[in-house]
Amino acid sequence: MAFREIIYQEHLMHPIIYDVAISLDGFISGVSGDISKFAPEGPVVDDYLKRLETYKTAIMGRNTYEFGYDFGLKPGQNPYPHMRTVVFSDTLELPEQAEISVLRSPTPEAILSLARNASGPCIFAEVAISQGGCWTTD
Repeated sequence: MAFREIIYQEHLMHPIIYDVAISLDGFISGVSGDISKFAPEGPVVDDYLKRLETYKTAIMGRNTYEFGYDFGLKPGQNPYPHMRTVVFSDTLELPEQAEISVLRSPTPEAILSLARNASGPCIFAEVAISQGGCWTTD
């Protein structure tokens, strides 16, 4: 069964929302993941932080999760402490006491299960560094 067909069959699940900041020319970040042009404060940031409070589960790939390491995130630490965080990865290794979950080789059914079992809306977080914005597990 195709992913699209499964989505249409599901009625009792929370949405998975792709909430991402992009530049006017459609890029998520600059060359080599440069985010120096992102506004550190202001109405856009305030609006994003307000929306972030409404999400209950964060879903992301390994590249997005590890991007946080450059900004002080420790392996296993939850970048969104008020949410359940699930990282899609076949290779991410974490300490035993990790605050996040890793979903290896996610299937459409497993992703839909996350949405069905979430306590509220899910955010699909992404930082496009080397994959050019593709949704990949690694």
